[in-house]
Order: sequence, then C-alpha cells, then structure tokens
Amino acid sequence: MATLTALINGRLLDPNTSESNILNIVLNEDGVIVGLGYVPEEDGDTIRVVDLKGHTIVPNVMDAHVHLREPGNEGIETMASASYAALTSGITLLVATPDTHPPVDTPEMVLFIHTRRKQTAHVPIYTMGMVTKGGCGQPLAEMALMAQEGAIGFTDGPSLHDTGMMRLALEYCPDRPMVITPYDPWLGGDGVIAEGALATKMGLRGIPQEAESIRVSRDIALVARFGGQAHFFPITTRDSVALIREAKAKGIPVTCGTAPHYLCFQDRDIEGYHCQLKVTPPLRKADDTQALIEGIEDGTIDVIASDHQPNTVDQKRTDFTSASPGISGIETLIPATLHALRPRIPMHRIMACLSSKPLRLFGLKKPGVSVGARPSLSVFDLTKTVTIQANTFHSMDRSSPFDGLTLTGKAILTMIDGQIKWTDSSLPLSD
Repeated sequence: MATLTALINGRLLDPNTSESNILNIVLNEDGVIVGLGYVPEEDGDTIRVVDLKGHTIVPNVMDAHVHLREPGNEGIETMASASYAALTSGITLLVATPDTHPPVDTPEMVLFIHTRRKQTAHVPIYTMGMVTKGGCGQPLAEMALMAQEGAIGFTDGPSLHDTGMMRLALEYCPDRPMVITPYDPWLGGDGVIAEGALATKMGLRGIPQEAESIRVSRDIALVARFGGQAHFFPITTRDSVALIREAKAKGIPVTCGTAPHYLCFQDRDIEGYHCQLKVTPPLRKADDTQALIEGIEDGTIDVIASDHQPNTVDQKRTDFTSASPGISGIETLIPATLHALRPRIPMHRIMACLSSKPLRLFGLKKPGVSVGARPSLSVFDLTKTVTIQANTFHSMDRSSPFDGLTLTGKAILTMIDGQIKWTDSSLPLSD
C-alpha cells in the first residue's frame, strides 16, 4: 500500500508567464509528481490531503545573496539556523557569499561548504567562490577548479580596485557570473550614510552616489570590451539603473539585483541614528527608490535578494558610526518585497526576480511542476497580514529594520524535492 500526498486547490503561479491556475498536485512517497488536476480514488492507497484553499504555489523560490558566517563565526549564524529561517519563509534555496573565515577561495573550501550543507542545512545551499585569494585583490583564486567543485559564481564583494585584475578575472572564468558590489573606496572613504543634507545635519560622513555608479560604468565597459558576465548586487542608485538599462539595450551581458530594504526605506528613515538601518551600500533618496522600482518593472533589475548580513547584538547596539552594517534579511525577503512592489508590479514578475531569473543567472536547473518531477515549491497566503517580530526569527541575528511593521504575505508550506518539510500551523494536514 502506497502513501500519496495531494496538494489540492492550489493556485500555481508561473513566474515566466502571467498564467495562474487552480490545480491539484499528487505526489508519491518518493516525492515524484504522479498526477496533476485530479485526486485519484484511494483504491488501497493512503492519501494525505492538503487543502491549499486557493493559496499561491510558486516553484523554486530562492534567496540569491546571503552572507553566512559558517565557517569561522558560528556564534553569529550557522548554515542550520539560516537555512531553517529560509525554510519557514518559503525559500527553497540559498546562494551563499564566500566571505567566511577561512574564505571560500579554494576547491577544497567549496567541497567543504557542500559537504557541510548536506549534513546540517534544511534547504540546499550553493556557494560562490572568491575571485582573488582571500578576497585581497590579488592574485586570482583558482576559479576554474572551484567551478569544477560546484561554485556557481564568484565575488570578492566590492569590485576589484585594480582594473587590470578585474579584466583578468572576467576573462579567466567567462562561464560563471562575476557578482560585483560596485563601490569606489576612494570616493566612499569612511562614509556611513548617503551624502547630502541629512548626513551634514547628523554630523555623519557621506558616501556620494558616484562611489557606486563610477564602478558600474567601469565594469560595464570591461565586459563590453573583454567579455565575461557581470552581475551587480546590490544596486541602489538611479544612475546605476540607467547605466545598466543602457548596457542591456546594447546587448552587453550584464545583470543586476537589489534588496528589499532599498525598496522600502530611504536615508531619511535613519534620522534618529537608527543602527538597524545601517547597511552597505547605504540607503539612498526617494528618487533612487523610485528608480529601483521602475527598474524592476521594466526588467532592468533581474534579481531581488535579501543581502542577509547577520551581526551580534553588540555590533548593532552602539553609535551609528561604529555599528556594523547589515540586517537579518532572510525572513523578511518575501513580505517586504511584496509590500514594496504590489500592486504596481504583477505577482508573476515579482516572483520571477525571486525564482526563475536568479536560477538562470547561476545556471541552476530545477524542476518545475510537471508529472515525473520532484519539485521544490512554496505556498503563500498573499492576503495574510503579519506583524514582524524580530525576536521570533529563526536566524540567530534579530536585527531588522522591519521589526514592528505590519506586512502582507506569509509562507504556509515549503516543499523540498517533493517532500513537505514545513507547514504553518494555520494549514492542517489530513490523512
């Protein structure tokens, strides 16, 4: 006697189209879809029925840029804690940056990350590798060997300051994206907030927009001339959006992404020295936020990711200049994104930035919802309002600028490789 699982009355959202259809999904005990559209008679089989009551099913939701602290700083965050935060947020896959201790700059470290994730992680974790040894700017790391072990992209964080080294990096590994946080340290210096009247009023050193846009312009020019793939993340300014829009129109292979906090907050929200809003790059002006939303709307911006950067309590509970940048972002990725973009942007286009587009960027092939597939999917109640309570986060870091805000949209079920791994208490399972 076999055990079947039937997800009934779910509304499947295809991120690649505007189609949204109610259907039933029947899976066998191995997690393989054996039927769509109808629930078979029991006929000796046991059927576990999950009534989704019209809630939205989205396949392969991912957070494409998270800073995990394992190895080296497990007291701040672990693969287990971050991945459980993802699981309970409807996120089925994480892409980790390589800035750990030691950094992921050798094929052996890539293998360690993949081995460790299989031991402890609740959702799949893929890793990027460093562009240079130790992320120090030179020499180049063993990118080709890391790619062979499964590194899906490369980043040193900020773009390489040495233009010649950046050219070599783009040429050396043209079949993996180079993920670049565009920042010119000679312009940004020791700034902690966007340059402008507010920075002057608060007595804080400002960072001009050009610290970002100059590096975007430079690296677009390098890709156009010497090849490679550049993915800028996160972009935060209107000038960066315009530069990337123009580059795409010329057929230059560049992509970009941003994070929800740049869509929901501006520098004016920092007034009062709120350390929860200290991030790198800094929050910008209202017209920059508007340009980012327009960039998502017209397809200039490809990816929305949390840029999860966990810290200790002491790193945040200090003066603004001394506070460490970063927020706990995994658990607010979905509701904050929906809060910023709905109803202006259709749901399928929002979800494409959280699923199909980052999958394509990193060359990841994941099954959709079809007979014979073992799907990873999430179910969201898009009408449920939730007051964010950071002290209940599953992440070890509870620093969030969204704490106390009421947002709409909540995960109620997460399935990994055809197996239900988590359900919200509001979704009863019946046999």
